[in-house]
Amino acid sequence: MQVYPLKHELNKHFILRLNTVEDHFPAHRHTFLEFSFVVEGKGIEIINGKKHDLKRGTFTLLLPYQVHEIIAEDGPLKLYNCNVGLETFFGPGKIIEELNEMVFASDNLPSYAHIEDKYFSKITNIFEELMEEGMRDRVWKNLLFNAKMVELFVIFDRTRRHYTPEGEEDLQKSKRYIWEIIFYLHNHYREDINLQSIANKFNISYSHLSTSFKELFGTTFHSFLNDIRIKHACGLLASTNMQIIDIAFEVGFNSYQTFSRVFRQLKGMSASEYRKKHS
Repeated sequence: MQVYPLKHELNKHFILRLNTVEDHFPAHRHTFLEFSFVVEGKGIEIINGKKHDLKRGTFTLLLPYQVHEIIAEDGPLKLYNCNVGLETFFGPGKIIEELNEMVFASDNLPSYAHIEDKYFSKITNIFEELMEEGMRDRVWKNLLFNAKMVELFVIFDRTRRHYTPEGEEDLQKSKRYIWEIIFYLHNHYREDINLQSIANKFNISYSHLSTSFKELFGTTFHSFLNDIRIKHACGLLASTNMQIIDIAFEVGFNSYQTFSRVFRQLKGMSASEYRKKHS
């Protein structure tokens, strides 16, 4: 596998690569958005338990925290993958409001589309241009990436809407607010926040917010927040010499005992064992 990072000055959390799946890529999830485009082979992808075919020309949009796996059939599957952090969509340097509407406000639209042959070469050329940009240090690289990414999403979204009954794309448009909350949590996880305080901040009912988390992520708000905190704790354990008790408070836990219990629940080992294994 070849990996070509595109180092965005405003957001250092995206990577473009050309991957080959030989047989099976196990189920996993990301904190970032991912989109992919199949150029060779065939197989299936399972997103949150729902299957769709992968073939030459399949474009898939995977939102953060969706669980997915890929199974290649009859040989290797070759596809472009691009990972993009939420900062690109909700941070101070976000690209454009209409892109957020396209990506996050249409929950009822399919997460994939089979691109017609007349657009296959166009999309492939865009990915090839971005791969080349990733290997060079050119002026306006960030601007070009943003423009090309928007173009890819427009082609994808128009295609998936073409095969969706008119009006269905607006049924769950109100759920876009949840992604603004996710972005907020990733930036304020150290603070003393809870479901009620977030509901108040975003002017949403407590029960509605609780239900939305369970529907979209299969977990409670509290568990979701703890997962974010533990991920950051793991980074500190592996990359610093901070005392574990200091890390616990640094990532937002108000007691060391709670941190230890949650860490073991999520990682299957203690924080000290994790540090020894990953140092």
